[in-house]
Amino acid sequence: MARILMLGGSGFIGSYMARRFLNAGHEVTSVDNFSKYGMLKHDYFDNKRFRHISSDIRTMSPAEYKGYDYVFCLAALIGGIGYIQRIPYQIAKVNTQILTSAIDATLAAAPDATFVYFSSSMVYQRAQKEFVEADAYNQLVPTITYGLQKLFGEFIVTGANQEYGMKYVIVRPFNVVGGGEMPKFDAGNRPDFGNAHVVPDFVYKALTRQSPFEIMGDGKQIRTLTHVEDFADAMDLLVKKKVKNEDFNICGDEPVTVADLAMRTWKKVNMSMPFPGFKHLKAPNDDVRFRIGKTYKARKLLGWSPKRGVDDVLDDSIKSMRAYLEPK
Repeated sequence: MARILMLGGSGFIGSYMARRFLNAGHEVTSVDNFSKYGMLKHDYFDNKRFRHISSDIRTMSPAEYKGYDYVFCLAALIGGIGYIQRIPYQIAKVNTQILTSAIDATLAAAPDATFVYFSSSMVYQRAQKEFVEADAYNQLVPTITYGLQKLFGEFIVTGANQEYGMKYVIVRPFNVVGGGEMPKFDAGNRPDFGNAHVVPDFVYKALTRQSPFEIMGDGKQIRTLTHVEDFADAMDLLVKKKVKNEDFNICGDEPVTVADLAMRTWKKVNMSMPFPGFKHLKAPNDDVRFRIGKTYKARKLLGWSPKRGVDDVLDDSIKSMRAYLEPK
């Protein structure tokens, strides 16, 4: 049994991880200020081995880190391409503050803990080929602040290891999606497309039969989707294997273009209706054209490989979105 502290642990990815850790017999504490999703009470909140703390990580006392074996740093300002390009300064400032606060507290109160930093596939923003972990430090640097800050965060983490001996693991999630993730909604409960991941946006558009179907850019952008259950599997193995001082790409192995993803989503939702055609919106500056990762290290060191593909992602996303949209 491990004692696990999850910073930003009550969001979409964190909730799947918490369930997996609790099912494995671990003790889990989640710290979250619900800045992205609003106040959520997940189905495991009554588990005796779970504790929730409502707090901003930057104001936590180091004493609150004492006794933990793992500190998972998921907390960050994160969203779709429209969101991260709208607040570049806040992303650079807040995400770095969160990370350095968490590392300082870990070093002070839990020096034997393994610090798990959630970086991002956006560190590979300008890559033009399939990439492995070593490519993160051997490529053109990202021009989008979010990706650059995440890459800088990796250097902060490895610097803490160099200078203070902090044990760490760096994980780079690739478009982690599945049942339960929603588009971003504005104050009038209207979807604000482009500020969340592409899958929940597309599922919502298909369920509401948007015509023509709006996509950003020409639709030839390539993405690799990762089912959130597969991602939780990888995090569970990370704890079981007691891996440290490594970095991992965690991603699915079925690349898909944005246009194909839109049409596949529509077909699953509206089987008897022809696709309504595209309305091509102007893509943001520095839109990511190519993002295909490889998971050699996760396969070798964790024994992990993705079990679910694009169809599984869409099926689960459609099921949860339908439930959300049903009249209450």
